[in-house]
Amino acid sequence: MKSLLFIGGTGFLGQSFFDYINKRKLKIFNLSKIIVISRKRKKIQTKLKTKFIKKSITDITHIPVTNYIIYAANSTNDLENLKGIDNFISLLTDKHKKTKILFTSSGAVYGPGKTKKRFKEFDTVNFKKVSTFKGYKKEYAKSKIIMENRFKELGKKGFNVSIARLFTFIGKRILINKDFAITNLINQAQNLKINKIFLSSSKDVYRGYMHAEDLIRWVIKILVKSNPKCNIYNVGSDEEITIKQLAEIIAKKYNKQVSIKSKNRSKKNIDYYVPSIAKAKKELNLINKFNIVKSLDQILKVWDHNIF
Repeated sequence: MKSLLFIGGTGFLGQSFFDYINKRKLKIFNLSKIIVISRKRKKIQTKLKTKFIKKSITDITHIPVTNYIIYAANSTNDLENLKGIDNFISLLTDKHKKTKILFTSSGAVYGPGKTKKRFKEFDTVNFKKVSTFKGYKKEYAKSKIIMENRFKELGKKGFNVSIARLFTFIGKRILINKDFAITNLINQAQNLKINKIFLSSSKDVYRGYMHAEDLIRWVIKILVKSNPKCNIYNVGSDEEITIKQLAEIIAKKYNKQVSIKSKNRSKKNIDYYVPSIAKAKKELNLINKFNIVKSLDQILKVWDHNIF
């Protein structure tokens, strides 16, 4: 039987992970024990033996030896993210070289998508590309690049490491009050005081929404199949959709109209954040079982009934 250390296990990824294994009532890759390290303690319901350590990764003084580690710790403070990763790495020993480690990075490391070109794992990743991001996103992308480099160095030292560059997701564990495009649209759709869904501009914003269940299947497969070469995989959906199209799908379900506040439009005015997932398909035989319509149907039923 196998054990897993989940660092940052109470966020969207962690909660979706436990939803997935509970729903299927199965022992994923012979998993029998999970240790969760997180600053925030949330109720985790699972039939697997689970130990919760309420601490920031920056304060941990020991990394237990397990068969698998998922490093998904993420703070809005980028310096804390870097301190956390440095502390984690400093605590690894030769005993951890048999452990399969997965680091969850972000598609943000590629920088802004200004053309309709899907991001590929071999695309150049550097500070110059992400420096055109504005505000928090720029610092976030830079910290992810630094953290990726830390894990690549681990791979060179003989540790069994993989990196998953996560893109855009949809699932019942996304907080409805978060400032995401999809949550903003759904909030407007569910607002009985307005009969329209408003978009701030006609800018061509493209996204590819991956369902949480597909996300967890992919993460598990990458984790189990990781190798010392530090393989990198995009994790997301290549089913591109504009935010305007997304708004129209949601509006139709609530019998509302879509209204665009600003009609200024330029061919250069593109925001494209869609991954190529050809590598994961070819090497790991991974596909997405949910399309955007099926994903929306599920999530709207959940939020309409206020299950969470």
